[in-house]
Order: sequence, then structure tokens, then C-alpha cells
Amino acid sequence: MTRRPTFRRTSRRTLRATAIVTAVSAPLLAVGATVAVSSGSVSSGAPDIVSCIVRQLPTLGGPYGNVTAAAANGDIVGIAEDTAGVAQPVLWRAGKPQRIRTGLAGSVPAGLNAHGDVVGNSPNGENTLGWAWTGHRTVRLRGTGKLTALPAAISNSDIVVGALETTEGTPAEGDNKPGTSENEQAAVWRSLTGPPQMLAPLPGDQGAHAFAVADDGRIGGISEGHRFRPVVWDLAGKPHALPGLGGGYGIVRAFGPGGVAVGDAVAKDGTDHAVRWGPGGRITDLGLPAGSRTAQASGVLPGGVVVGTAQLPAPGGGVLTQAVRWPAAGQPQLLGRQEGPRQAMVAGAASAQTAVGYRTDATGGRHPVKWRCGS
Repeated sequence: MTRRPTFRRTSRRTLRATAIVTAVSAPLLAVGATVAVSSGSVSSGAPDIVSCIVRQLPTLGGPYGNVTAAAANGDIVGIAEDTAGVAQPVLWRAGKPQRIRTGLAGSVPAGLNAHGDVVGNSPNGENTLGWAWTGHRTVRLRGTGKLTALPAAISNSDIVVGALETTEGTPAEGDNKPGTSENEQAAVWRSLTGPPQMLAPLPGDQGAHAFAVADDGRIGGISEGHRFRPVVWDLAGKPHALPGLGGGYGIVRAFGPGGVAVGDAVAKDGTDHAVRWGPGGRITDLGLPAGSRTAQASGVLPGGVVVGTAQLPAPGGGVLTQAVRWPAAGQPQLLGRQEGPRQAMVAGAASAQTAVGYRTDATGGRHPVKWRCGS
């Protein structure tokens, strides 16, 4: 039901929800709590802009690349093209790209921790194969039965979270067995070689997906049913609903310092707002840049500044994806001026004041970058 973050093959169900999809070089076509702020409105006027130093990360010799995740120590993972134009998984350490050799074709990193351990997935026919890369060795994450592993994040203690999903494709959807569930199921791997533990969705829902894991072991994501609700699983694996903004959709995408979680939630008027949940679950609407109707928070800098992405109106029609930060609720700032049809997306937060993601060139090709902005 939820579209997965960058570089993942989306399932039948994930294509039904609103989120961001990225590629390497393809051009862009165009716990009970209360609500702290929930206006549901769209700002008018020009969006605020913050001055940032933007640095393009090197590739493996090819023109294009993209960042998919970052760790608090400044390590970054993503995709970079080699001299033959083939996209390869890479780890940027101190700004230098190192190829991640998984031994699997089409590998895409999804998350990493401060020790340089990486998780990701590779295509496997109509399905995916989840893996972890640790100590320059690839470990294939275990599924269960007919369910395959789809990892999304890894903690500093090597706890992996993500989902288990069924075989897909026609005519073998649901393993071609009547009554077989096609819902993805949230899962946690307590060790890289151990079996997955399914994480139950909220009562009444049919599926779930975990996208984030905090240093204290809490897991965040989405519970999928008639509504799509933001959820946090406690250390025992019990799901707790987080409040939304009244529009029937919300998702936890990342955790930050001090126990906060960030993501987005749809308001009653249909606009999708970047939001922050405090340690007790209290939700704060971070606001939309002027003219925007959609924004997602994807990371928190060590000082508490939230970073993410918003879609803004494009000259002549359509929308452009732009990188954003929120130094405080209600204060969205674009990370630099909008340059014609060029777009940008934030994948996450790295060390100090650094956000990472991609920017496009004039033809839509994507380049891995990091932004370092003001205080």
C-alpha cells in the first residue's frame, strides 16, 4: 500500500499511495497523543529560501547517481554509475565512493548504520532478495515460507526492519493460490542471520511496513487497512497508533535525536504535510512551503532541524520536487533557489548540518549531492 523509498521495485499495493520515486539517470517527467498544530492550509506567496553549500558527490566514473540513505557519522550510501554507465551500489566515506560488492545484480542500498553495515535489495525474477553487507561480506536476509525479505533500515546494533512480501507478477501473484494474502507484512530481523519476526499491524488492518528503527529499538512505519496509519512498534513488537492530521494517511519515515519521529500525514483538505512526533507521540504539523500541497520529512539533523522534500508548482504547469528543511514548525525553507525545471530530493540526514539526496541537471539526470546549510 505504501510506495517504498528510493530505488525499490513497488508492489501492486504500494502503487496506490502517494510518495516519491527516484531513479539514477532517468529524467523526471514532471501511542495515543494529541495534535499540536494542524492547519491543513496551503501557504501563499513565495517560499522561504536558505543559503546552502551544495557539494556533488563523486560517482564511479559515470555521469549519474543518487543517495538513498545516510548515517549520523557522515557515511552515505546510494547508487553511482561506473565508466560503462552501469549503476552500482556505493558507500561514500569521507566523500569518496567505495563500490559495495554484494555479488548480486542490480543491488540497491536501502539503509546503513554508523558502523558501515548496509542493507538493501536486489531483483530476483518478479520478486526481490533482501541482503545485508557487513565487513565486506554479503548476508542474504531470511524470509519465511513464501514471503521474501524487503529491508528498509538498520540500527547501530544491527537490527534490521522492513517488510515481508509475497511472490508477485502475473499469473503468480500471491503464489497463485486462492486465499493467499497479498499484503506486505512488517518485519524485524534481530540478527543478520536469524529468522524474521513479523510485526503485527494495528487492530483491524491487514498489512504493515516498517521504514525506520531508533537506537532504543523502537520501530516506525505504516499500518495498512481502510486507512493508512502511522505506527510505532515498542521493544516487544506491539504496535501503537500515532495521531495523524485527519486525512486518513500517515507514515513514520525516520527517527531523530531525543526520541522524535518524522514523516508525513494527510490533512482533512487532502494536503500532505511533513510532521514530527515527540517522544510521547504528540504530533506537530511542520507546515508546507508557500504554494505546496505535498511534503515529506525524511530525516532529522543532530541539532533537531528536520529535512525532507516538497512538491511545488512548476512554471507552465505540473510540479517540481524540491529539497526542504524545517528549523522549526511552520518555517519551511527551500535548500537553495529553484532553477528552471531542475529538481531535488532529500533522502536523509547525515552529520552536523548536512542533508543528502540528489539534484537533477537540465536534462533530468540525477546527481548525488549533500547540502550544508546555515544554523
